[in-house]
Amino acid sequence: MNLTFRICCFAVIHLSAGFASHQVYGAELTKLYVGYGGIAGYQMPLWVNKEAEIGKKYGLDIEPLLISGGALGMQALLANSIQMSQNSASAAIGAALRGAPIALIATSENRMSAEIVARPEIKTPQQLIGKKIGILRFGGSNDTAVQWALRAWRIDPRQVTVLQSGATNARLLALTIGQIDATILSYPEIHIARKRGMNVLADIGDFSAYPNTSLMLTRSFIEKQRPLAKNLLRSQIEAIHYMRTNREGSIKILKKFLRVDDLEAIEATYDFFARRTDAVPRSNLEGLKNILNEMAAPQRNPAEFVDMSLLDEIEKEGFMQRFR
Repeated sequence: MNLTFRICCFAVIHLSAGFASHQVYGAELTKLYVGYGGIAGYQMPLWVNKEAEIGKKYGLDIEPLLISGGALGMQALLANSIQMSQNSASAAIGAALRGAPIALIATSENRMSAEIVARPEIKTPQQLIGKKIGILRFGGSNDTAVQWALRAWRIDPRQVTVLQSGATNARLLALTIGQIDATILSYPEIHIARKRGMNVLADIGDFSAYPNTSLMLTRSFIEKQRPLAKNLLRSQIEAIHYMRTNREGSIKILKKFLRVDDLEAIEATYDFFARRTDAVPRSNLEGLKNILNEMAAPQRNPAEFVDMSLLDEIEKEGFMQRFR
């Protein structure tokens, strides 16, 4: 266990004093810690759940915890330092391929939430030939996005130079000063890039399914804490409904968590993710196949990595009817 993870676990355990119930507003609520992997618009369902106090309707006191990086989030989940993770589906699948007993129980966004953004002088995909495209890292979702785009545009990958150019802010800066000619961005950075004169060449979500924002639990939690797991999922489904139908309230919550002062950027972030979020958060198996292909495990059955039984039961009980 590395030092960073030890510190993370100590902080969570110190804050929570375990996985326990306590009194809030005169009602007994179960305290649950939910990890999330980054500050971006796709985290909205969890932030809404917390700020709109939706979990309390289901007897839950939900505390979101930022744990940077999917791998560290999966370690925290396995250690029960958090009880659920809202993270990329690829984080759960990567851990499960290494033997971790983790299952996806829902996916609110089954398309890659990113766009290819290029410098002002590049207005068409063909103008990328001979140019430099910045990504986070080789083998990751950024790399996959670029390969999908090049294939769709019928550009030979050898005709461009793909560079590992750092995290989002570093890539945006590199694009702005001309160190790279294009990169992969999401909101609110896409809005910022457009204000600087950059051009959007493609929405990666148009190319293929790719489950992104997902909920994951350990299989033992599903087995031993099933009623609690169902209430967690119910609260997240209601949070998704709030997000899709309450623009003003959601933007107020986004403003708090995104730490961005530009109201236009926050509004653009809301509009982008609200229209991409599925009312019924079912994981797309074809999209999971794409992730398995990316991880060099095409022979594996995507159904191995999901447990949709909680969602199936919630639907059969008529829970979704109230949100139609």
